[in-house]
Amino acid sequence: MSSTIDPVAVRTLGRLGADLAAGSPSHDLVERLVDDLNRPFGLDFSIRYELPPAADELRLHTTIGVAEQHRPDLAVVPLGVAVCGMVAERRRPEAHARVDADPDERLALARELDATAYASFPLTAGPAVLGTLSVGSRTRPEFGAAELAVLGAAADLVTVAAARELDRAVVVSALAAQAEAEERVAHLETALVTNRTIATAIGVVMTRLRVTEQQAHRWLIEASQRTNRKLRVVAEQIVHTGSLEL
Repeated sequence: MSSTIDPVAVRTLGRLGADLAAGSPSHDLVERLVDDLNRPFGLDFSIRYELPPAADELRLHTTIGVAEQHRPDLAVVPLGVAVCGMVAERRRPEAHARVDADPDERLALARELDATAYASFPLTAGPAVLGTLSVGSRTRPEFGAAELAVLGAAADLVTVAAARELDRAVVVSALAAQAEAEERVAHLETALVTNRTIATAIGVVMTRLRVTEQQAHRWLIEASQRTNRKLRVVAEQIVHTGSLEL
C-alpha cells in the first residue's frame, strides 16, 4: 500500500485547481482526473451521481470508461443502497480492495464493471449532499492511503465545480421563471385593456342605437366580420372617434 504521493498526482491536483479557477465544468475535471491518473493509479472508470434536492435516490450524472450496456443498471441508486448510496447517506467516503473476491452485496455494481479496487466519495457542500463520485481500477487490487487522499482532494474540487453549476442553474431557472411571469402579466394587462375597450364600445353602441347589451355586443361582432378587422380594433375606433360609421 503506497504511503507517498506520486508527483503526477500532485501535478494533477494543481491542474484541476487551475481548471476550476478557469471555470471548467465539473465533468471536465473528472475526465482530467481519470486521464491523468490512469497509469499511476490504475484508474479505469468513474461514476458520477447527483442527488436532487429532497430526493431519496441518486441519479446517474455521467460516467467515464463504463460500457453503455451497464448504464441502465446504474441509472438510479436509492440512498443507503450499494456503496455510493451508503456514501451519500452517511456523508463518508468508502474504499474497497479486491472487489472481485469480495462477496459484499453492496459491491455488486462495482463487480459488474470488473472493478478490483473501488472508492466512492460524497460531494458535500455545507449541509447539502450534491451527489457522489466513484472511481475504480480493473488492474489494481487496492488504492493506497496516499492515493485515496489525492482522490478525496480531487472530489472536493469537483464538488466546488458542481455547486457552482447548481447555483448557475438556479439563477437561470429563476430568470426564466421571472420572464415567464412577466410575459403572463403583460398578456393579462393587454387582455384587461382590450376587455375594457370592448365594454366601453358596447356602451357607446347601446346609447347610440338604443339596444340591449347583448344586441350591442352582437352588432360589434358583425361589424368586425363585415370590415374584416379584429373586434378589438373596431372597439378602439368606436371609443376613440365616438362614431359608429366604420
